[in-house]
Amino acid sequence: MKRFLVGTLLFIGLAGLVASGAAAQVLPGATVEERAINGAKAYIKKHNMKNPTQTMLLISLFKNSQPKYLRQWEKLTGVKIKPIIYGYTDIPAKIMAEAVAKTGQYDIINHFPYIVPDAAGAGVLQQLDKYIAKGKPDFSGIDPGLRAQQTYNEKSYWFLLDGDHIALFLRSDIMKLGAAEYKAKFGKAPGCPDTMAEWEQMAKFFHTKKGQTRWGKKFDKPLYGAQAYRSINFSYRHFPAYLGGLLFDKNMNPTINTPNGIRAIKEFSSIVKYMPPDVQGWGTPQLYPHWGSGQAFSFMSFPSAMGYANRSPKSKISGNQLACPVPAVKVDGKMVNRAPQAAGTGYMVNSYSKHPELAYYFIQWFTGPTKGDEAIADPKGFWDPMRTSNLTNKAVLDKHTEPFVKMTLKNAKNAISLLMIEGNYEYFNVLDKNLALVMQGNIKAGEAAKRIEKGWNKVTDDIGRKDQIEAWRKSVASGAYIDKF
Repeated sequence: MKRFLVGTLLFIGLAGLVASGAAAQVLPGATVEERAINGAKAYIKKHNMKNPTQTMLLISLFKNSQPKYLRQWEKLTGVKIKPIIYGYTDIPAKIMAEAVAKTGQYDIINHFPYIVPDAAGAGVLQQLDKYIAKGKPDFSGIDPGLRAQQTYNEKSYWFLLDGDHIALFLRSDIMKLGAAEYKAKFGKAPGCPDTMAEWEQMAKFFHTKKGQTRWGKKFDKPLYGAQAYRSINFSYRHFPAYLGGLLFDKNMNPTINTPNGIRAIKEFSSIVKYMPPDVQGWGTPQLYPHWGSGQAFSFMSFPSAMGYANRSPKSKISGNQLACPVPAVKVDGKMVNRAPQAAGTGYMVNSYSKHPELAYYFIQWFTGPTKGDEAIADPKGFWDPMRTSNLTNKAVLDKHTEPFVKMTLKNAKNAISLLMIEGNYEYFNVLDKNLALVMQGNIKAGEAAKRIEKGWNKVTDDIGRKDQIEAWRKSVASGAYIDKF
């Protein structure tokens, strides 16, 4: 299977065949959005639909930004889409309940890519390839590691609209204060670190206790050298950046209980000593305000952290952030940069929808190059830059800043999926619980590696090793992780 299967086929216009085996008739329209609108209108006419209404299972984060585009779609096509809003942690259970109940109560589903394997395996997601063949969406300008997330088991299920791969943010004002001393000590000016080890070196140097006076400035509050996601249900989103390679070999044997895996656990845990003491219990509601408060020197996070700290009225660091790609780690003698797609919102179609094709046309329209760029530029939205057209879109640059857009698109070249196979939450949970024990000082990295290996093998065997091996090989071949066996 070619690495760029879905994106390449779509780009050259050869994607998909209809079920009968004949080439699908492409919808009229010069753009992705026009074809989607024309497809929706033709579908409504063909099925003689009066006042068509559909629903969207929507992540609550988008409750203020998504409705604008639902109203636009209704004006263009006559289709009214009603949002059904839940927190992102609640939506996976709603999806799996739908797999059992088969009600069709949601037509469109908004969630992150890692839900796709379990949801597709449960039969609740509609395969989109036959609609893709008619609508001809355009995924050019999206890097392979992001584009590959739209497929599972060589089928298309999910459309991306969010470059939510992690990045590193540094305090430019603090670096300016300590630049001379840092350069005298390390032989280079402080800036975007090349490696995770260098990031920890910077965290240690800039870490400052309450009451200390440094560089002519008295710190009335602690300045923590770093902060990052280190809690259960979040650590797994960052750990692949430290591992720098595949979680399993081609036979689903874990790669964690190896010298490289143990190194990764140690590096992931070591920098925690320069973070706030409660960081293992923090999520976004705590980390973002703390970053904006000015009490940390660096923050590895979702891309929206920079926008939050620049625009929040409570922020004390607006205009004083440097955005950096994820630093590298050394794997088998080579420096490797991997930027996990830590979340990244996208759109799917419920296979039990009464009108799945009509639902598909909305997601093609909304995630297309023109409308998608509009959403990424939306001041109320949380969609992050993800395709090269963002670099020339003034509204996107005005919202996110040109340096940030350039950085995040550079970072996207190293973007990887988290784990696109069934049971990924179970694998993640085993990883997070053991990483927590290491960070708390209860077990050593080597012991954690053994426990994770044992736990991952159990998950694989419980699901079915033969099927998991097949799915994993296809997932790797898709280009979702950049690395190959």
